[in-house]
Amino acid sequence: MCKDGVNHYGSLCTELYERLHARAPEDELAFYLSYARPGQRILEPLCGSGRFLVPFLERGLDIRGMDASEEMLSRLREKAPRARVERADLAAYSPGERFDYIFISSGSVSLFTDLELCKGILRRIRGLLAPDGVFVFAVDTVAARCPDDKEYRLAVSVPAGDGSELRLRTKNHYDPASQTQFSPGIYERYRGAALLEQETMDFQTHLYRYGEMEGYLAEAGFSRVTTYATFTKEPAVDDRCEMFLFECAADG
Repeated sequence: MCKDGVNHYGSLCTELYERLHARAPEDELAFYLSYARPGQRILEPLCGSGRFLVPFLERGLDIRGMDASEEMLSRLREKAPRARVERADLAAYSPGERFDYIFISSGSVSLFTDLELCKGILRRIRGLLAPDGVFVFAVDTVAARCPDDKEYRLAVSVPAGDGSELRLRTKNHYDPASQTQFSPGIYERYRGAALLEQETMDFQTHLYRYGEMEGYLAEAGFSRVTTYATFTKEPAVDDRCEMFLFECAADG
């Protein structure tokens, strides 16, 4: 996974992510699977460590993945050595084929806080779709804003398999002018009271308002866009849901 073309997922972050999110949530997985059909060529950009890609493979679907994080892709290859995945920057990704179905899960599109870059990525994805292809993805909304914190606080602590403990300390700040949620994090490995490793992550997300992304999709060439508020495909009507799910297609 990446933000603005830069890999922000180090080894500690990847290890903690795997322990917390090894499997895709069933409702979210069912949502993305609902668009998949046997014989389709499927692409998952920003596939991370494969918590969605691997279940697609297990169902016999023809899926390909890409991500900017080699740490995440290494974990994916451990789970599925034959998976067709590659390290790449989505903004410049050119696989030489077009796809019937493209999806980006987990609100990862919100990581592109440079909106001009985001618009360019939407245009690139439009160009990767086959005729009658569908693009499905999620973003976070302004309703998902976190309360501001002045100091770092312990967000999560989990045991690692070697007897050490993984910890994440984070804080949040929201900039209403840019609709950007800043959530820097400090990842640490402890054994008892001893700090063994530490890495930082500059995590940022753009929080969307109702109707905002729809305009960007129209600019990118998508002529048919449906916006949902839930994985059960309840239509979105305002900003009060914490995510928007988009089903996008284009004529011709």
